[in-house]
Amino acid sequence: MKKVILAFILGLSLSTISAVALSLCNAKDIVFNADDTTWDVETVSDALNDLYKIKGSNTNDSCNNVAKPKLGTEGKLIPIILSDDGKATVVSENDANWYNYCEKRWANAVILNDEIEKEYNPGDTIPESEIESMFVWIPKYKYKLWNVNLNSEGSLAKVHTIDIIFDTNDTIEEEGVSCVTPMIGGSLGKCSNGEYMTHPAFISFDVDGFWVGKFETGYKAASNTAQAQVNSNNPDFVVVKPNSYTWRYISVRNMFEVAYNYDNSENRDLDSHMMKNVEWGAVAYLSHSKYGINDEININNNSSYKTGHSAIPELYQGTYPGIFGDGSKYNTEWNTENGFLASTTGNITGVYDMSGGAWEYMAAYRSGSYGSNSGFSKTTLEDKYAAKYYEAYNANSVANSYQYMILGDAIGELGPFQSFIDGDNSLRWHSSWYNDYAHFIDNNGSWLFRGGYYLCGALAGQFAFGRHQGAPSNDYSFRLVLSPAN
Repeated sequence: MKKVILAFILGLSLSTISAVALSLCNAKDIVFNADDTTWDVETVSDALNDLYKIKGSNTNDSCNNVAKPKLGTEGKLIPIILSDDGKATVVSENDANWYNYCEKRWANAVILNDEIEKEYNPGDTIPESEIESMFVWIPKYKYKLWNVNLNSEGSLAKVHTIDIIFDTNDTIEEEGVSCVTPMIGGSLGKCSNGEYMTHPAFISFDVDGFWVGKFETGYKAASNTAQAQVNSNNPDFVVVKPNSYTWRYISVRNMFEVAYNYDNSENRDLDSHMMKNVEWGAVAYLSHSKYGINDEININNNSSYKTGHSAIPELYQGTYPGIFGDGSKYNTEWNTENGFLASTTGNITGVYDMSGGAWEYMAAYRSGSYGSNSGFSKTTLEDKYAAKYYEAYNANSVANSYQYMILGDAIGELGPFQSFIDGDNSLRWHSSWYNDYAHFIDNNGSWLFRGGYYLCGALAGQFAFGRHQGAPSNDYSFRLVLSPAN
């Protein structure tokens, strides 16, 4: 009887397991006796908790639950497979070889330049010159909480493989098993360590996944570093592909509006927007799971801000500043064995530039503080755009007030934190995850940024975060996200 019950529960989605368990607990004719099995649990509650572990460790079952990438209804996103040399081959969206997250092969898609009118069919190769932007699919998932109260002890308090389960169903409140994301900075809701929680990046847009720019946003008209420093809000100059010059010296408001207006369709079919902090967190957590590189991403130390580059491993990056430059002496491109180390997957299918390159502003700020020269005010942000497009953190936040995190945003959960002197004799805050830079927003910098820039060395990484006023700066850029519903 127990074997039948177990098989039945394993076949259910996680969001319905709790309801089944409650009926099992209330059934008078069900007796759980661990002595008759090899299952090392003593109660139904323990068994239910273990089902989450089984669900997550069962590779085939987990991958069967990966949300199918949504391409929108207007045909702009074209599914592709990338070969190791970077060649993009069109595939059918129903092709079983398009992606396999259990093999760390994430789904990729491209948008063509506006002037390209030809149609591509499965098997065709798209020349890079005809590609405007490249994107990577982040499927909906839940993850196991480990540092909810910022004071965890034991091995999971520091760097570890993040336990992720792909599932399109939202978690429910079930003490000791799962919880609903509070989605509010500083709120833990009913969540506790060891429970599973649907990542908040998928909740605010009510989607089964989102497309993230494969690289930092570049400036299409730039043929050198200086030409990519343009403070404008014209989305026609967006390019997201390797060897582009990262678009910098642009205010947060212009970044936000460029990203929002990138989708110029009448019904905002792709729902484009500037990356939010919880979306960065979702990509960073997936990168550090068994479905990603499960390590710190190699830094892009290209001093010309060229996208998709990866530092030569022999160059010491263990302090700040690190070693940087432009050329084969310092870094290699994305489609090389060394280049793969700068990807979230350790191969060509992942997301690049999440360590180094340029700092990336998030659409996330200190509530009520719009920053000097950011271009934003309450009227131009909160009164104009839906709340799903930005995150407002606690107005009382200071450099180390990590308790104001949003669960899943890759901030407070990275503790414990400490301050120490770096190689330039400056005192800075660092997280326990690779000692990445960890300075929360405060009255000196109301906008969050992530990842580090090319000279950051040890401070950079997919878990690094800091703050700035939102004004144009040579070292700051942004990233696109698409959230199509269909």
